[in-house]
Amino acid sequence: MRWDSLFADLEAQLEAEAVHDRAAEVQEMVRIEKSQVALAARLVAWVGQSVDATTLGGQRFSGVLSHVGTGWITLGAAPLEYLLLTSAVRSLVADGERVAPESDLRQTKISLRMALRAVARDRAPVTIYAVDGSAAATGTVDYVGVDFIQIAAHSVGEYVSNSRIVARHVLPLSGVAALQRTV
Repeated sequence: MRWDSLFADLEAQLEAEAVHDRAAEVQEMVRIEKSQVALAARLVAWVGQSVDATTLGGQRFSGVLSHVGTGWITLGAAPLEYLLLTSAVRSLVADGERVAPESDLRQTKISLRMALRAVARDRAPVTIYAVDGSAAATGTVDYVGVDFIQIAAHSVGEYVSNSRIVARHVLPLSGVAALQRTV
């Protein structure tokens, strides 16, 4: 009988150790899974919520997160809309879910260049902010290259046409933080 309690105690210790090992393994698997989450997947869960973004240059943008793509997000704060390059964002603050379900990630497949080409097709005047926080150019997105955008500068309020363009600004995307347009 004494051996029965001795071996029962050993079995309980082994079971407790196995439970502890399984818990540690689950925690490690969760850490590994979290390390595979992309920023876009994290941000999709915040769509529809107010977000405060700070760029590398210290400029702050606030608004409702409306779109998330690969390398970019949009914030709306009527009458303004912002397209921010995530490479130029220092921090984002919101009170949202941790990660969006896989089914919600379809929109994140829209690349930065695709988004910028859509802005160019829209022909709406924009103000471009550089990563240092300064306003780099105002005008209409004229052309989107592999790693740059070209802005056709013209008087505010005028529809862009070749006769009204006063300058063309070529901006490397690495120096661009945000595009702002008035709705």
